Amino acid sequence: MIDVGDTIVAYCHNARCNHRAAVDLCLIREKLGPDHGALHEDLVPKLRCSRCGGKRIGMIVTPAAKGPDSNAYRKAKIGR
Repeated sequence: MIDVGDTIVAYCHNARCNHRAAVDLCLIREKLGPDHGALHEDLVPKLRCSRCGGKRIGMIVTPAAKGPDSNAYRKAKIGR
């Protein structure tokens, strides 16, 4: 994921907190090793909210764009 430029954002599911933050994948690699999995079940048990300390965490993985034509919304034509 690091090599291709993907990003992960972790979300706190505590209704009073709702904090979100980008996951530092380089730090994860440094702490857990380069071969550690990056799926939800691999990372979420190791994450904790930096604001409230909660362990109910969700994640969203965003793939890196692959060039100027990779965004379908950019190609869409606005009403005529």
